[in-house]
Amino acid sequence: MPSVTVAVITHNRRKILKECLASIFGGTLVPDEVRVYDNASADGTLEMLKEEFPQVKVVENKENFGLSYCHNQALKNFTTDALLLLDDDNEVAPDMLEKLMDKLFSEEKLGIVLPLFMNAYDDPKTVCFCGGETSLWSGRNILRNKNFSKEQETYPTYRVPNATLIKKEAALATGLMDDRLFSTMADEDYCRRMALHGYRAEFLLSAVTDHLQEVKRSDARRLGLTNPLQTYIFARNRAVLVKRYGTLLQLIVFMLFFQPLFHVYYLFNMRRYGAPKSFRKAYWAGIGDSLRYVFGGKLPELSEIRQRFEA
Repeated sequence: MPSVTVAVITHNRRKILKECLASIFGGTLVPDEVRVYDNASADGTLEMLKEEFPQVKVVENKENFGLSYCHNQALKNFTTDALLLLDDDNEVAPDMLEKLMDKLFSEEKLGIVLPLFMNAYDDPKTVCFCGGETSLWSGRNILRNKNFSKEQETYPTYRVPNATLIKKEAALATGLMDDRLFSTMADEDYCRRMALHGYRAEFLLSAVTDHLQEVKRSDARRLGLTNPLQTYIFARNRAVLVKRYGTLLQLIVFMLFFQPLFHVYYLFNMRRYGAPKSFRKAYWAGIGDSLRYVFGGKLPELSEIRQRFEA
């Protein structure tokens, strides 16, 4: 069996991180190395890791730099044949990693493979995500059908969040993630760039992980209004993705028709639901930077973005 490193990203979620790590070490395939990238947790996470998981290598970030930054830390430093990028809100099935590894190395041009994500809070458990992509015409998120047949083995995908097993040769060909995208759509940008090198990404429907973060159904959550930084990213990144990977016609259609519709909808609903002024200001900043990127090809660096929004 090829070797594998598991890199878990966490921030102030000590309890579910503990459950996540316990599920990893309780699996049928124990990783060759497990690393935890901690984004400045202040809830006793580091103490718990030292006491209960001394075999884990811990990388302590002094500030919360976001998912893409930590993913790049892991991509720079792994030496095994594969790397599993895992968010802390997963409790993986005992055979998940073994199934993913078997599938990943069964085909030369399979660069990424992911498990089926189940909602741990539903009874019985239901599928919460099994792949998708962003439409390069409209910017809309297109999700794969959750009602797949039992005979179906995989789903192709450009969206690769949360539990992503990457083959080393594909990672070397693709390089690092664009940490300026911070989180939303950074995974799709990476996956589309990997596809340019001939590698596919697929969901393996027989491999399963339980998603431990309960879905919040508030109006703010549905709109992506979790904080000013996320609001800024939400307003900006669709245009970045379409500019990079769409045709000129797709970009024109998106910018002239669909992008204005998105902006009107979200700005109207932010006012309707009483979003703080800082959120609306962040959204307008995202609009401005999306236009600067489309017409000038420039994105602010991660350090500048964090300074502006105090991430």
